[in-house]
Amino acid sequence: MPPLGTDDKPFETAYYDLLDIPVTADDAQIKKSYRKLAIKYHPDKNQSEGAEEKFKEISEAYQVLSDPQLRAHYNKYGKDNELAPGGGFSDPKEFFAQMFGGDAFRSMIGDLAMGEVFSENMDDALSKQEGGETSDGKKQQQQMSKEQMEKLKAQQQERIKTLSENLVNKLSLYTDSDGGEAAALAFQEQIIVEAEKLKEESYGLELLHAIGYVYSSKGRHHLGLKGGELPSIFQSIKQKKHIVKELWTTIRSAMDIQQAAEMVEKAEKDGMDQAEKLKLEEEVSNKVYKALWQTSKFEVEGTLRQVCDTVLQDKSVPSKTRYKRAEALRLVGHIYKHVEADKPVSDTLIKKKD
Repeated sequence: MPPLGTDDKPFETAYYDLLDIPVTADDAQIKKSYRKLAIKYHPDKNQSEGAEEKFKEISEAYQVLSDPQLRAHYNKYGKDNELAPGGGFSDPKEFFAQMFGGDAFRSMIGDLAMGEVFSENMDDALSKQEGGETSDGKKQQQQMSKEQMEKLKAQQQERIKTLSENLVNKLSLYTDSDGGEAAALAFQEQIIVEAEKLKEESYGLELLHAIGYVYSSKGRHHLGLKGGELPSIFQSIKQKKHIVKELWTTIRSAMDIQQAAEMVEKAEKDGMDQAEKLKLEEEVSNKVYKALWQTSKFEVEGTLRQVCDTVLQDKSVPSKTRYKRAEALRLVGHIYKHVEADKPVSDTLIKKKD
């Protein structure tokens, strides 16, 4: 029987080799390498032979090495039948889609449609590059796009309905109370505890800030002068300026990817040495990841604006209830917006005021 491995000298290094990291890699290195390779070999982006299998292997390696207990088991025994997360390995595509928030944020933002749109746009781009489309083929492609858009629209409507119900339930601790100071403090404490947990998730801090901005701005817009805020017209102008800014940031991110991809293509034609090529490929991967996040953020904010409008314009409840929902939204948004990575949420709130 071969000797057992250790953390410094693992029984085998196949998973480390897959992620192209040393056996001493820390969590940040493991995550960075996974993201880079997952983007490179994602089946919706990479149609080459073996890419899908490589993507699956990369996902499996990351799921093991990112879990301290599984990593210790792997280092000691190598791959065996007991080496799997609880419930087994996640579907690679679903696992990749959870990079931004994952299950912890699902009740607030739902499932991102970004992945489906990214996949469809990539398929369209590939078919154009291959050429040879007939007019019938183009018509069929247009028809498929229309059907896909209808499908996405229906999914989005259902998503907004579900998220609106979730938000109403979330705010009910405050809206079902007498609205006094004690109720507000109890509600605030619940949100602080929640925020402390959520900020530890993948992109948790960034998502909390994005969600917090929408909740806060929508709550303040509804409250207006009566709630001690600026008139609604000024709130609307601020929101529109923010949307335009985020839209242009998203567009610029997509343009950066295109420019970087063209640089890689040119480098290959010019015979760039391997070291420079790898450096350039990493730069492209980072830009792709940044663009994926920006697209996700833009989608999340757009969805939550519709969710907040649904909750605050709900005519099935009295205006007093809608007003209390706006107060609660403003409070939740204020907390989320000011969460910091290395400080307790309660400490940052003392110093921050909208």
